[in-house]
Amino acid sequence: MFEPTGSRRDAASVIFNLPGYRVVDAVDLPLRGRRVKVQPVDLDDGCPGCGVVSSRVHAWVEQRVRDIPHAGQVVVVVRKPRLICVEPACGRRTFTPATEQLPVRARCTTRLKTALLDAVINSGRAVSEVAADLGVARWTVQATVDAAAVLLPEVDNLHVRRIGIDEHRYRRVRWFRDDRGGWRRVEPWMSTIVNADCGQVLGIVDGRESATVGGWLAERSQAWRNRIEVVAIDPSAAFKKAITEQLPNAKISVDPFHLVQLANLMVTRVRQRLIREREQRRGRKIDPAWANRRLLLRGYDTLSPRAKARLDAVFATDDPTDELSAAWGVKEQLRRLLNVATVEQARTEKMIMGCYVVAADMEETWRLWATIEAWWPAIEVLITHRVTNARTEAANTGIKQIKRTGRGYRNPAHYQARILLTSAARRAA
Repeated sequence: MFEPTGSRRDAASVIFNLPGYRVVDAVDLPLRGRRVKVQPVDLDDGCPGCGVVSSRVHAWVEQRVRDIPHAGQVVVVVRKPRLICVEPACGRRTFTPATEQLPVRARCTTRLKTALLDAVINSGRAVSEVAADLGVARWTVQATVDAAAVLLPEVDNLHVRRIGIDEHRYRRVRWFRDDRGGWRRVEPWMSTIVNADCGQVLGIVDGRESATVGGWLAERSQAWRNRIEVVAIDPSAAFKKAITEQLPNAKISVDPFHLVQLANLMVTRVRQRLIREREQRRGRKIDPAWANRRLLLRGYDTLSPRAKARLDAVFATDDPTDELSAAWGVKEQLRRLLNVATVEQARTEKMIMGCYVVAADMEETWRLWATIEAWWPAIEVLITHRVTNARTEAANTGIKQIKRTGRGYRNPAHYQARILLTSAARRAA
């Protein structure tokens, strides 16, 4: 019969399960909860000054730390030895050993900080909720998140070839009085820079101006900027200017979703103008075009036979001037243009779209055509490389969920730290 050699862990230490420590005492407190006193298993440690290992105890000190609750709140008292440095040449006479669970000057155990970070980042819970659940202060949870964000890999060390840039609001629109006593609208925008290949958020900057986005790009190393091949953006002159100045070798690809969105907006404006000119009022349910306004914005190839019949009825009964159907035809031709496989096919479809615009001859369609002309080089890059802002929009959707969970962030740094950590955790998973 074989018997294990060495000391066995007592049952209390096994249940408490704090690596590197054993339970020496545990008592129930009068107002619920319990106090657990622990002590390091190994008393030998190296001096931080010279590295010489010492086991001579100068004194014992006690320190209260936060730990994960176990069937209620637990007060953990750590009994630590203050060791004497045995190296005469060392200027440090005494030192307190540190462990993985209790680093130097730690007020929380490592496993508690891991649980805090997991609850906020992986589970998506609010900081205040996690603090109340695990019995710590709110700023303790936020400090843990901020400290973890600092440990993320540097953007310059990531091999990135394609990026996407898009903006989002991180707070509600605010109104402030100016010097003249009038009200001024302030929209708190942030711009998100995303790796278009994997969807990881690389950076977040305040505002959506070319100076802020260009400043972030200018902070990257020259080697990192030289690797960027394509940048996907929405039709934004500010983003285009920043990319042209900081990434002269990169090609700009315009996002097709935003172009179709502009075409849908053009159809909506034509519909609204026609009903105002004809009826001198806004649209109502009795107007087929208003009742089927969402049907006008859908792709014709995605409609069912019943929906196509309804759309034909709208053009037959509520479009006497044929302007609405002309605007709708321009929109559908743009969708066909964006779905082709080669640049030669795109140029052919563009010529057809130009004929539709000339036939329609409306201010709204001419405005859309001017946008297509201005962004045509970026459209050709889109058709050639097929780099879109889809992953950037997906990142913004997750960011909005973070904003809802956090119930509104007042500190942009805290907001950005949580976004970067959440994105990095998803990519790692």
